[in-house]
Amino acid sequence: MIDISNLSLTINGSAVLNNISLTMNDGEIIGLIGKSGSGKTLLLKSIAGRIRSYEGTVTIQDAAAGNRKGPQRGVAYYGSALPQNPEENLYNFLLLARVAHKKPFRPFSDYDRQVTEEYLSALDLGRYGGAKISTLPDGIFRLAMLAHTLIGERHAVLFDNPTNDLDILSVRLFRNALARYVMNGSRVAAVSSNDLNFISQTADRIVILADGRIAETGSTDIMTADTIKRHFGIDVLISRNIYNGKPEIHLFPDA
Repeated sequence: MIDISNLSLTINGSAVLNNISLTMNDGEIIGLIGKSGSGKTLLLKSIAGRIRSYEGTVTIQDAAAGNRKGPQRGVAYYGSALPQNPEENLYNFLLLARVAHKKPFRPFSDYDRQVTEEYLSALDLGRYGGAKISTLPDGIFRLAMLAHTLIGERHAVLFDNPTNDLDILSVRLFRNALARYVMNGSRVAAVSSNDLNFISQTADRIVILADGRIAETGSTDIMTADTIKRHFGIDVLISRNIYNGKPEIHLFPDA
């Protein structure tokens, strides 16, 4: 669980996060949405410890490791572990995500390899396992970075606009992999995205940020036409997905 209490952040004299208090429960996928500049990325970076000048507290409550405050090894931030060697093959790069679990001076375990191979398969990357990172298409590289974040099996994973440059199949694979990540109830995921439909179909709970504050929070049912109009200034039509019943957002065609 991630417990955020009275988190505020000022940059160059301007308040960019304002007294945010929020609990992200284990087993949940939290979706963060809001207009550009609302504070989504800054909030995730503060939780991850990439920004440390905030006021307030961020507490990571991991039943396996005890409570921790501040920047944590138990938190993985998407995109923070870039390949050091572009000539390395993809499988070996992904396996390195297990370093935190490896005993010093010991080889990676069978379980480390099993987890790596499971996410290679789940994200349909198996055929690229032996390929050099420098040869991967952009979309495949981004999918590989998502896999790297998940393979680390940290208590909390934070993703900022993870679906950028992914095709429709890759988005679906990532959504399924993320659900799998939290399904045992011992981990939590937070995802910030400008893709409202992705968040609506993926998140268990949605947090809407505006001007560095939490404007609204609730289940996916808060994704109404009035809510979208109020926070994004655009008229939309809301339907329901026929398979899962979650809201789907449709733009009206230009006149």
